[in-house]
Amino acid sequence: MGTMQDLGEAVPRSQKLSQAQRLYRAIRSDILSAELRPGSVVVESELAREHGVSKTPVREALQMLVVEGLISLLPQRGYLVRTMGFTEIRDVMELRLIIEPPLIAAAARNVTPELVQAMRQRLQEQFSENSTLKDWTDAAREFHMIAVRASKNERAVGLVAGLFDETTRMHHLLPQAVNHLRSSEEHDAHLAILRAIEAGDPVAASEAMTAHLRESNDSLLKAFYTG
Repeated sequence: MGTMQDLGEAVPRSQKLSQAQRLYRAIRSDILSAELRPGSVVVESELAREHGVSKTPVREALQMLVVEGLISLLPQRGYLVRTMGFTEIRDVMELRLIIEPPLIAAAARNVTPELVQAMRQRLQEQFSENSTLKDWTDAAREFHMIAVRASKNERAVGLVAGLFDETTRMHHLLPQAVNHLRSSEEHDAHLAILRAIEAGDPVAASEAMTAHLRESNDSLLKAFYTG
């Protein structure tokens, strides 16, 4: 009878790729939700046993995550989940300060009723009382990403999405940051961004996003030191 590895190699290539994609999404979700903590070491064989698959799709999934920068290869040991400390939080938020305000200004120039309605819906979802932490972080992320996509800058969409993944990890790692995610400051900042975009005012939209990110940066760094 063949081993698990033999059976895995016998699976058609298209099915293995699908399996690798499913594993990629599962492992990625565990990283972003901090189920896999920063600095954790993950091993192919252990993940294969956990998910009941051969090591081949696990390796493919982990390689995708290496390319994405969420993990790094440790020769002869496994893979290291990207660490997160003061420097990482500062770098992510500084990059967002550079990138997002001009993109939101572009969104204001491209405003449509559908864009405003989609952002308003995400704002309501972020502050719904019947939601989970994942619902809140997903809604906050999508509020920003809807506007970024409206900028029509496809390269920026991927870049901001990656930075927001790191912000999502921060909220799962720092309890104090969750409080800010649901705070009146957060709500008012998102509302100011929405109103500026709705008014088609790129200057006001950029200024509102800049103020929001600076305040969020201060909150995250405070949460890091007090958490």
